[in-house]
Amino acid sequence: MKRNTLSFLVVGFFTVTAGMAAQVNAASQPQNLLSIQAQANVSQAVPVTLRTQAQIVMKGGEKRDGRVVKIDQKGQKLWIQASGEQRSLPLNQIEKIMFPQSTPPPRSNRGPRYRHGILPQAKAIWNGIPMSAFEMKDAIKGQAVVKLSSPVVDRAQLQYIRKNKRFFVDEMRFNVQKKTIEIVATPY
Repeated sequence: MKRNTLSFLVVGFFTVTAGMAAQVNAASQPQNLLSIQAQANVSQAVPVTLRTQAQIVMKGGEKRDGRVVKIDQKGQKLWIQASGEQRSLPLNQIEKIMFPQSTPPPRSNRGPRYRHGILPQAKAIWNGIPMSAFEMKDAIKGQAVVKLSSPVVDRAQLQYIRKNKRFFVDEMRFNVQKKTIEIVATPY
């Protein structure tokens, strides 16, 4: 009987000790895990402006001009408007979309922020943006939103983005296999 009692006490002691250690460990880990998750999931919805006319460079070298109307992620197509008509271009055939600075910004974005039509020259390059993170808000006004987060941008870049807040898109490239976009933009 004494031996059974002693065995019971030893097993109980180890069980209580292991339980206490698990509670201490569990109490410290959720905060660290939540902190890491919060840092990883920090995202910033960045308003971007597409100029009125874009030059679409196809992989064969052919060029097309028009206003970007929609990027259809599911259908893998870019919709443009040219000469009053809308048409689609397969994303896998597009090398890049360029928005020349000589093209005026949409009317709703003209204002006192520009001095003599000169824009700042610092460029932001965002690689690996999921296609689902890009959303056209108003094609006529050239308004869109890009949701940027890690690993596309780091914490310092997010601070820069929050400071500048709005960007003109200068160039876009698509990686259809990875379903991502690369955007080169200029703050204004």
